[in-house]
Amino acid sequence: MCGIAGIRKLNPRETMDEANDRSRADLRQERERQYYEEYFKLFAPVEVCFDPILGAEKRPWNPYWFVCEVVKRQFTSMGQSLLDFGCGPGNYSILFARLGYEVFGFDISPNGIASARHLAVKYGLEDRTHFGVGTAEQLDYASDSFDVVVGIDILHHVEIVQSLRECLRVLKRGGVATFKEPVAVPVFEPLRNSRFGQWLVPKTVSYERHITADERKLTADDLKAIRDLCPNLSIRRFRLFSRLDAFYRKNGQNGLPILTTLERIDARALRACPSLRAFGGEVVLTLRK
Repeated sequence: MCGIAGIRKLNPRETMDEANDRSRADLRQERERQYYEEYFKLFAPVEVCFDPILGAEKRPWNPYWFVCEVVKRQFTSMGQSLLDFGCGPGNYSILFARLGYEVFGFDISPNGIASARHLAVKYGLEDRTHFGVGTAEQLDYASDSFDVVVGIDILHHVEIVQSLRECLRVLKRGGVATFKEPVAVPVFEPLRNSRFGQWLVPKTVSYERHITADERKLTADDLKAIRDLCPNLSIRRFRLFSRLDAFYRKNGQNGLPILTTLERIDARALRACPSLRAFGGEVVLTLRK
């Protein structure tokens, strides 16, 4: 974790611009840490649903379930290790430990790590889980350590290129990393960022809507940079019509049944008309080293 402990001296090999960039990154990380310290006080999970890994049901039209399916396909033996990249309160770490992985997780928030450890004890998985405070841009793990790396809604909170360099560094040769992330869709973003769009669904910092000051959707340039780092990249698009669930949540309605229906419609539409994939608002990125 990077705190703000005072003014740093300029490294002789570091330019002033590089030092300023690093200082801005430190400030961003501190804002994120402070936000999530409070967020996990309010919304840390008390239960974990194991259906995505243990149940017979499959939901390939849901990006979170799709990530779980990718992770399940990679599991072949109890000796495999997995890094939960920005593990938050640890609910996905517990899922993957229950599947059989030796799970390591880091998060910028000490309260998130405390929640993850609590869940591990609750489900009897403390021997298969290892959690610590850390940042995505500078991982405290040895190179070539993990068979699988998983990140759920983390890259749009961090410096993407540096974080993915670290991800690939700690991933074993032949390993797989998968990330679920929101992406900007140019045809929709002007409306979403307009006064009217922000009146309908505000983008201001909020614990209830889970919005931080520094998060941003991935762009086409970000996806290109990721592919430049790892050419062996596949991208699966989600959330075409199901992005409308934000309006149901805003009005205080239970949007889950509606969201599920819209996600199924999305899957059919994207299969029937592949050109619509460019309009999907979420992606699952799968990188192979």
